[in-house]
Amino acid sequence: MTNEPIGLLTPEQERDLLTAHRTLLRIMDHCEVPAVRAAVLAAEAELRIALDGQGIECDFYRRPGSPAP
Repeated sequence: MTNEPIGLLTPEQERDLLTAHRTLLRIMDHCEVPAVRAAVLAAEAELRIALDGQGIECDFYRRPGSPAP
């Protein structure tokens, strides 16, 4: 086991993750296919965990059907 420093996200990586989050929200709002919605919901939940773990500010809690940020 090594004592290497924990990696940090670059600003570009943070932007990419936030973009992915917004994209997933848009898909959930406009897709009617149950299997796709379930997969997107699971992916969005995992992404929220990662964003929260990195301390990235994001609109995690929004009402269903409200516009994605």
